Amino acid sequence: MNLGQSGHALQSLPTKPPLACMHSRMISASVSEEERQAGMARCVECESIIPDPHLQRNAKGT
Repeated sequence: MNLGQSGHALQSLPTKPPLACMHSRMISASVSEEERQAGMARCVECESIIPDPHLQRNAKGT
């Protein structure tokens, strides 16, 4: 079957999943010096700058 003759338009696949990132896999310390001093890290999945979960865990005494 030829897709051009079927009358159906081809749909492109999304490049990123539609769900919001939960920042639950890996973080990186590759942030600016100011961000690092503020206790921030970078989410490897979505590239967002987020509060460093390791510092938050240590602050709670866990």
